[in-house]
Amino acid sequence: MSLERTTEQRLLADAATRWIADADTLGAEARWRAIAGFGWLAVLVPEADGGLGRDLADACALAEALGAGPAPDPWLPVAVQAAGLLAACTDAALRARWLPALADGALRVVPATHERGGRGRARADATRARRDAGGWVLDGIERTVPGGDGADAWLVAAVTGDEGPAVFVVTPGLPGLRATSVDTVDGGRACRLDLEGVRLGDDARLAGVGAAESARVDDRALVVACAESVGSMDALLRETVAYLRTRVQFGRPLAANQALRHRVADLAIALEEARSAALAAVLALEDAARGGDDRAHARAAAGARAKVGAVARRVAEEAIQLHGGMGVTDELRIARHLKRQLALDAMLGSPDWHLRRHATLRTATETTR
Repeated sequence: MSLERTTEQRLLADAATRWIADADTLGAEARWRAIAGFGWLAVLVPEADGGLGRDLADACALAEALGAGPAPDPWLPVAVQAAGLLAACTDAALRARWLPALADGALRVVPATHERGGRGRARADATRARRDAGGWVLDGIERTVPGGDGADAWLVAAVTGDEGPAVFVVTPGLPGLRATSVDTVDGGRACRLDLEGVRLGDDARLAGVGAAESARVDDRALVVACAESVGSMDALLRETVAYLRTRVQFGRPLAANQALRHRVADLAIALEEARSAALAAVLALEDAARGGDDRAHARAAAGARAKVGAVARRVAEEAIQLHGGMGVTDELRIARHLKRQLALDAMLGSPDWHLRRHATLRTATETTR
């Protein structure tokens, strides 16, 4: 991968940048129809399944532009996570049923996996699947499914026992399934899923999608989220600099204060460090995928999110402080950027959690050498 964006990536990012500037005037459904109409849901869907078949770098270029919004639309869980899980499925019939419809926006498919920050420790209410009468029975709770409110299907991860982790397509209206709407901190919509004796056929399981495949999809989502956070930080820095240059206090603009200029310079350096970390993660994931090294794949994603997530939180909080009381109001996008970073942490895991994960993976790698 070149360190310079391709012409296609620049055009994609430019189109998203122009659209996101006016996206606030649209309602949630209108925004989603626009996202689908632009083909942005199809970016990572293979061409054979009705998508554009682009790579991770293209998705990151788009995510960075969308991060300037920030719009709380479920593009990340649908276009990256759900599309990735379905694309990894080896059942051609199931792929044909869901992937083309996801790519053109006809159906919204959302992953309902265990909270990222909670992985690694057992949950008593984690979804479990057991064999019964030639099919499956699911029981458990998915507490928060980002973008899951009003979805046409959820991809539910479950523990199956002897057959290992599995992912199932669960559709609304099934007996024993209850979906409850939930508001998210960034202004989006989510849901809680309660599954009690939900019966599914064998064809509802994503064949060939186990723990390793799910982990690779999660890692790619982490890197795309890093790109979104970089776009958010870039917008925050630009808006903060503009404010400091125009806000006059005691007869001179705030930007004349040397201490404030130093703080902004520090944020600019932090932004470029985060941008480099996100770019390096794309390269590392591609190298690891070519070499079939799942541990290196996971380590690169965890390290990137630990770095970028922490920097994004810092930049958003500093931007709010530099705006003073105005920074916390809904009239400005500043506070919404912070809320979006909090939502990403809740969905994908906090920077501290990923830092610990990176350390564990690094130690394991060194031990095996």
